[in-house]
Amino acid sequence: MTSGYYVRLLDMNDALQAYSLIQVAAPCFSAENWAQVVTSADRWTLVSLEGPAGYMRGLAVYRIDAHPIAGRLMDIPIFVAASVIDEVTISDVLFTSLKTRSAGCSFMRFWGRFPSDFAEMEDVDRFRRWDHDLMVRVDQKPSPALL
Repeated sequence: MTSGYYVRLLDMNDALQAYSLIQVAAPCFSAENWAQVVTSADRWTLVSLEGPAGYMRGLAVYRIDAHPIAGRLMDIPIFVAASVIDEVTISDVLFTSLKTRSAGCSFMRFWGRFPSDFAEMEDVDRFRRWDHDLMVRVDQKPSPALL
């Protein structure tokens, strides 16, 4: 059931609430690192997922850039779904929203572990590597086998 969940760009007034989700997923990610993520909204896109009661239940941070092997790549170092009873739906709604936002990309890359700090997120060499994390092909057209 996806009724009542919606994904939107993170309102900067909600950055502190978003950090509380970060703390659940990665307590070692400091407030200073989160502040750097928030102030770099020109390079990173921050989206939040809110539930029917208006509480933030999900968060993702991504950038889209040219990768030397993958082509246009949506790089997603932060993906958090927080719920005691509905984490599968929340993850699905957030993933689907990101997939929609990845139009024009060849792949989405979900980091397998939370970044240790903001510098790791910004590391150009890490971005250029092909051999880490979960690469998801973004299908631009349905497969002929499915037609």
